[in-house]
Amino acid sequence: MTARKADRILIVDDEELVAKVLEIHLEESGYQADWASSGEDCLNRIAAQPYSLVLLDIWMPRMSGVEVLEQIRKSHQDVSVIMMSGHGSESMAVTCMKTGAVDYVTKPFDLTDVLQRVEQALMNRTTLLEKQRLEREKDDFVSMLSHDMKNPLTAVIGSIDIMREGRLGPVNVEQVEYLQSAIDSCNEVVSMIDNLLDIYRFEAGHMTLAIQPCDPENILASLVTRFSLLAGREGLRLSADLDRNLPEISVDRSAFLRTMGNLLGNALKFSPEGGEITLSCHPLARETAMEMAIPAYAASQSEQMFSEHARFVLLSVRDTGNGIPLEDQERIFERFVQSQRGNKNYGGAGLGLAYCKLTVESFGGAIWVVSSPGQGSEFFILLPAVEEGVSDGE
Repeated sequence: MTARKADRILIVDDEELVAKVLEIHLEESGYQADWASSGEDCLNRIAAQPYSLVLLDIWMPRMSGVEVLEQIRKSHQDVSVIMMSGHGSESMAVTCMKTGAVDYVTKPFDLTDVLQRVEQALMNRTTLLEKQRLEREKDDFVSMLSHDMKNPLTAVIGSIDIMREGRLGPVNVEQVEYLQSAIDSCNEVVSMIDNLLDIYRFEAGHMTLAIQPCDPENILASLVTRFSLLAGREGLRLSADLDRNLPEISVDRSAFLRTMGNLLGNALKFSPEGGEITLSCHPLARETAMEMAIPAYAASQSEQMFSEHARFVLLSVRDTGNGIPLEDQERIFERFVQSQRGNKNYGGAGLGLAYCKLTVESFGGAIWVVSSPGQGSEFFILLPAVEEGVSDGE
């Protein structure tokens, strides 16, 4: 067995002979070992210095091993605990494991077995600590994105926009185009950062959404106005096919705007000059919705909707780009995945559609794509409609 001199182990047992035998064998194996004769002594020692592992006897006077284990876990110490008992039972072992022990051994024990369990427990602890370290680094990285990158970029956009508007001196048409291109590029990076931050929040369970009934026609009309200008600059045509008197949908307005904006932005990016983009929104009854050819990767979410709702709203964004190969159509909704649409490098980080999927599913909906290479793509979002008579306060 490999010596682990950096690991300090605390033996907690009111039987001095048992503790001394364990202490000798642990030190012969390269560990640093200490002995505590009671639960109170154990807690005082752990508070005074760090230990990697505690070998804790269950049956001790005044304070039982289970009570000591509970106190250790309440203190949030990252020490591993192996319980020991000469009068154990299966139910006691289960209780100890539920309370936070990593293993359980019975007396009299085989010292070789105990040393192997100690080694395994320490290896598992090292793995857990490394995982926690990586989680902290991820949190630090997300914080850096939010503050150290996004905020300066926002300032850069504002400064360039002042120049573009001619407030610092005259600019010609060509200069305006270059400055606008710089603003667009900065906005794309900000959008990537926003998508990454919100994906992280979704996956960590920290995403806060204000979901309430909203009028989709009103939201989509504002998007058409904004993206029509962008489409015109790229030599594209954006049209809208929106039913009047659409039922309300329960969404977070800001997140829904970003989701549809991501889909329209992708359509702009992947459509060639002279192409056409169509934004559609129609109400559907359950019977009609169930007849749609929904891919397997979105079917489970759709089936749940069909079992709970009678009316739906179907949104779609169709483009005239190169299309998406069938084998990529499920994968593009994963983080950092992009489909190879032809030979052109379109840039991006592969985060927009992952954000869309998480957001749509948080609304209780489903998202999928229908596409063939050379035939363009159409992204669909199916959302439950707010039942008639249900208002914001009900």
